[in-house]
Amino acid sequence: MELALLTSALAPGSAQHGLELPPAIARLVEAVERSLNAENSRRAYRTSLLHFISWCQSQPTVTAFSRLTVLQFKDAVISAGETFPDGSFRRRFSPATVNQRLAAVRALAQEAADQGLLPLIEAAGIARVRGEKDKGRRMGMWIGKEELDRILLSPDRTTLRGKRDYAMLAILFSAGLRRSELVSLPVAAVRQQDGQWGLIDLKGKGSKVRSIPLPLWVKDAIFEWLGATKIVYGYLFRSISRHGRLGIDHMSSESVKLILSHYAREQNLASFRPHDARRSCARLCRAAHASLEDIQELLGHSSIQTTERYLGRSDGFKRAITNAIAAPDHTV
Repeated sequence: MELALLTSALAPGSAQHGLELPPAIARLVEAVERSLNAENSRRAYRTSLLHFISWCQSQPTVTAFSRLTVLQFKDAVISAGETFPDGSFRRRFSPATVNQRLAAVRALAQEAADQGLLPLIEAAGIARVRGEKDKGRRMGMWIGKEELDRILLSPDRTTLRGKRDYAMLAILFSAGLRRSELVSLPVAAVRQQDGQWGLIDLKGKGSKVRSIPLPLWVKDAIFEWLGATKIVYGYLFRSISRHGRLGIDHMSSESVKLILSHYAREQNLASFRPHDARRSCARLCRAAHASLEDIQELLGHSSIQTTERYLGRSDGFKRAITNAIAAPDHTV
């Protein structure tokens, strides 16, 4: 596949936003996006492909979509960074980002081959380009029960915003939801099944469906919010204007990040992120002797190896895991 279209896709010096890709390239990128289920994955792959196209445009010697081109792109992404006066070098892209870029380019090559725009042998060569070996994995942050109690006690539950934030934090830490799952959570998902309150038939990453039991204190927090807002259907969590007006649409994932960051900073946890709440949930369940398989089901992981990375190792534990995360201790 000749790269004339790729190299003309970006004007010199243009950014990756608001691009007008040539129709043939736009169709390929859209086809790659459509092959993915999760919105976050589609967004990440598009960013990666626009990065690849931009790089191709900047390389006068690149004339074909080939294994050599992808290897050169890989080297360029790995070597991107900044050298400081003391001689130290800080990379711009982590190994995980490098591998995500390469995964998107491989998908582009496969799609081009499927459409007859790239020889199958060339696509196979691109597919064999290996990712960068991750020399050690950043484990991220997690907190213990005492720190969790302090965060949960931070919202002012006499206010509408405080009731919402408390319920959101309770679900994040007790059920291990992703941000995207939390903001798209419908009221109808909160119900009883076999005498146990939970989030029933929750649709998560990769359209994987799971049900999560809820501790009673979390159910009570949800119903306190619902009672105050009179919400009976639609999205569980809504935006609140500075004048106290309740929105009708779901909140954004970024709003969840800002809310959690606000309460975490109050407890001197400035770098705490929503995914760290998910990780903390897993580790608190582990500490309460939950089985690896139960934690995998709770988090919605397709691979148990991913769950093991969250926990550090794969011990055997007992069942009934979410009850391990109790209501906050008001003596903290």
